[in-house]
Amino acid sequence: MKSPTQIFRMLYGKIRREWKIAFLACFFTGLLVHMPVLLSDIPNHDGLDSMYFDQNMITSGRWFLSVACGFSSYYTIPWVIGILGLLFLSLAAAAMCELLEIRKTWAVVVCSGLLASFPALTSTFAYVYTLDGYMLALLLAVLAVLFTKRFRLGFLPGAFCLAFSMGIYQGYLPFVMILSVYAVLMLLGGEEREYSPSEAGQEGNPLSRAGKESGRPSEAGQEGNPLSRAGKESGRPSEAGQEGNPLSGAGKESGRPSGAGQEGNPLSRTGKKGRENIGKICGILHYLYMGVLGAALYYVILQVLLKLQGKVLDTYQGISDMASGAASGKGIFATVIDMYLDFFRFSLKGNVLFQNIYALTAWVLLGFAALAAGILWIRRRKYWKNPAILVIMVAAVLALPAVTNIILLISPEVNYHLLMRYQWVLYAVGGVALAAGWEDGTGKGSWMEWAALLSAAVLVFCYCITDNIAYSNLHKRYEKTYAYCIRLLDRIEQTEGYYHGIPIAMVGVVGDEQYPVTDITLPVTGGMIGMNGDSLLYRGDNYRLFIRHYLGATLNILPADAMAQMYYSEEYTAMDSFPGKDSIRIIDGIMYIKTENVVR
Repeated sequence: MKSPTQIFRMLYGKIRREWKIAFLACFFTGLLVHMPVLLSDIPNHDGLDSMYFDQNMITSGRWFLSVACGFSSYYTIPWVIGILGLLFLSLAAAAMCELLEIRKTWAVVVCSGLLASFPALTSTFAYVYTLDGYMLALLLAVLAVLFTKRFRLGFLPGAFCLAFSMGIYQGYLPFVMILSVYAVLMLLGGEEREYSPSEAGQEGNPLSRAGKESGRPSEAGQEGNPLSRAGKESGRPSEAGQEGNPLSGAGKESGRPSGAGQEGNPLSRTGKKGRENIGKICGILHYLYMGVLGAALYYVILQVLLKLQGKVLDTYQGISDMASGAASGKGIFATVIDMYLDFFRFSLKGNVLFQNIYALTAWVLLGFAALAAGILWIRRRKYWKNPAILVIMVAAVLALPAVTNIILLISPEVNYHLLMRYQWVLYAVGGVALAAGWEDGTGKGSWMEWAALLSAAVLVFCYCITDNIAYSNLHKRYEKTYAYCIRLLDRIEQTEGYYHGIPIAMVGVVGDEQYPVTDITLPVTGGMIGMNGDSLLYRGDNYRLFIRHYLGATLNILPADAMAQMYYSEEYTAMDSFPGKDSIRIIDGIMYIKTENVVR
């Protein structure tokens, strides 16, 4: 029996250098960027409800969230949750670089940095109580596509990963779909005759660095790689093994001439191209199988657990309409148009992808480098000579905006906030991968690498600045809320007739007439949910929880419907807004507190 040291050494030896770099780059970038929230206890408005929460969100379709968040306990402990979340995210970064075959060190580092600094992740950190679960969902989303690409029957474990990813958080479904489109483009761009690219076929892949120029391990070296398509573990034919491939024109079994003879036979070339196309289309179908099986497994498990717990799907965020989707609203055609419009509206005016001239220039430069690399690949591979494949590739690219916003098709009425838009980072990652993958042996394409490196580095830096501005305001929101509640609690306790446990009714929104907006970060944080604004208080229960957890007092605040009748009465309308002298009254044994704007 091998010792633990021997086992660890063996396993460590199987970890590719790029995976280590991706993991470490993502983890330490994440620590540097998100340390402010990891080392403090700063809630947002939802976090007040989740100081201890078992995360049983099955009515929202998240049947695995309770298990995923259970590793760190159900208490909100930012440091532990944050470290676990960054570990899962770093594993996802390594898997993503392997999936996109990003081999160059600089490209691995900046892609991992983009993943760790993108503002959508920062908004997720504002909801830190679910961060570890959400990052596990992201890891499973990436693995779903990686397994499908790497193994002949990989769509089966891929479907399993997709189902459990959606069982934690459905918002990462677009992540899976965009990565699947990238994988399909890589497959179509290669020379291989099967859906599983051989090592030789990788050289023609626009997102790959295979071949001698890349320094990628030989086929023999791949056999020890657990995520490799080569070797016995993958069950896929090696380059030599293509001879026995029923879709291949090579080999004795085919009874066809060798490659040299084929070149002079136009009919043979046509037949070969047809077999290549069929093999690639079969490979594309594997991603479809993964998606359909994964969604079906997710839905079946959801329905079984709902029956066992005697619950139904909530109407919140359109969850209950998931099965019918756009068919229950304004129709599929109108919804698809909205998906494209939203894509360009958010990309250009969302105030997230770029907030200054530096980030905008970086996006333009990165896009130009990626476009140049794409054109060079088209010229080298002469895709126009294979119209069927070219049409599929063009259709896949044109479908990307719709794929990015697939949530709007599933749930058209959803409040589509930044937590659900993490997938936009994949456009920057894809641009870097495309520019880094170009190799012509002459060095003429090195300018594209420099452009991609500099632009991605600028984006990472800009996003780090944005993230910390957001964290600064999140801390100020807490301080302002603390000061407000101190004054309010003192007034409550000094009100004549007050006693501990007196029923209290209030709407809870802080009026901007008495407390005008003081948030100076809105130009930066305006599109970042959970980060902008002055206060954590929106309803009565927020007061009860904040005062309990941070001021050490307990108030008997009634549910919101207790205000239904009183709210429109003349007596309530005549009251001042806090801190006005007449902002608190006791009527019929109930203390009414008015915090919203005065309406007379």
